Amino acid sequence: METQDFLRVISELDFILDDIDEIAGQLELTKSEHNKISQAINSIEKSKKILIDLFPIIKSLEYDVREDLTAELMDSY
Repeated sequence: METQDFLRVISELDFILDDIDEIAGQLELTKSEHNKISQAINSIEKSKKILIDLFPIIKSLEYDVREDLTAELMDSY
């Protein structure tokens, strides 16, 4: 696996978060609907954090990939 494969996953999560925010902004949501969207956003953000913490320490990755991920994820996220 390459560094870019892992970074793409993180970027896609950012796109999903942006899309959810855009959709929510275009709709008149009830309080319950808004709360559920907020929960979904929170869950995705937590997943993103878990992956950012996990990717650089996966032992089966080559050392160079782990180092690249550490540098990229610390700088960007």
